[in-house]
Amino acid sequence: MTAVLQKLPNVLTKNDFGQLKTIINTLKGTCEKNELGRRLEIISQLLQKQNTSLSIKAYLEGHYDDMLIQRFDAAAARNANGMYRQAPKKYQYFPLNHPVDSLLKLKAAALLQSQSYALNTEETTISYLFADHIDEFLRERNRKPVKTASSTANRYPVKKSIMNGPTIGLSAGIFSPFDSNPIFDQSGIFGISYMGSLNNSIVSELVYKFRVHNNSRPFDMRYKQEIREVNPNSSHFIGLGLGYKAYDNGTLVVLLPKINTGLGFIWTGLSDSYYYTDEWGIERKSTSLRNVKTWQNSIGITSMIRLQGKTFIGVELNYHLIPYNWDDKLVPHVPSDYGSAEFFIRF
Repeated sequence: MTAVLQKLPNVLTKNDFGQLKTIINTLKGTCEKNELGRRLEIISQLLQKQNTSLSIKAYLEGHYDDMLIQRFDAAAARNANGMYRQAPKKYQYFPLNHPVDSLLKLKAAALLQSQSYALNTEETTISYLFADHIDEFLRERNRKPVKTASSTANRYPVKKSIMNGPTIGLSAGIFSPFDSNPIFDQSGIFGISYMGSLNNSIVSELVYKFRVHNNSRPFDMRYKQEIREVNPNSSHFIGLGLGYKAYDNGTLVVLLPKINTGLGFIWTGLSDSYYYTDEWGIERKSTSLRNVKTWQNSIGITSMIRLQGKTFIGVELNYHLIPYNWDDKLVPHVPSDYGSAEFFIRF
């Protein structure tokens, strides 16, 4: 068994199916109830797009799935190494947390995500098991998920590393002042964001958002030593956010609190232009925009539901603190308190 396990990582990495078949036959011949040999056989057939129905049927009828779930649970225990040393025969002389287990989990997860493999229902179900997505496997088999501390600790790191990578988000919603406001009424808010991996407890985000001020009122601003009345057509914001992942069961993810801060501006339409001559003697024009700068901050909650893979839909509720008079070009006093509700999709 030791010699086989030494060869397997290199064979699996290279997808050397000829050598893999020899190893599978060796494992199945050494022990009639060898789970690893059966698992390797199915993974090999899946990768080669061969018929898997008989292998999967034999695996499930032989209750190898229960053996693998127990193995994953034992591997998640703090004293996994000690458990193996006390009873190596129980684990078929295959050490817990062996690199081969990790490689097979990655291959199964990749099969689930790949567009090149059209897995049928049985193949998808068994791939959930091999990827250590035990709850999904049990649901597909119409069995109640087993919730244990050890299995939860072991299960989600693999799942998250594959399925909870960085995502792009598109959002739309309503932005509204809390109090009476001399300029702004309720308006639409739209955004695009890049969110870091949900595998982390602290989730980072880069976000751009803009608001369209259809119902806004003109306001006075200081411009070139005079007071100008301008119409705020839109507001724009770019910032960084951090959220604490308060809950994650693999399907529902809640970030609480979610904090954002950054800089933005109110688009006024004003600009300064001047002409100059470059080093080649060509006259050039330079234009500088004259907008009202803003410093925007928010705190709120984000809740999202996984549809499949890295695709989520969700809602985000925020309180916004925007000290508009931070820019002294703005003449009227504008309240700083606002709220928003946004729906989004992440993928």
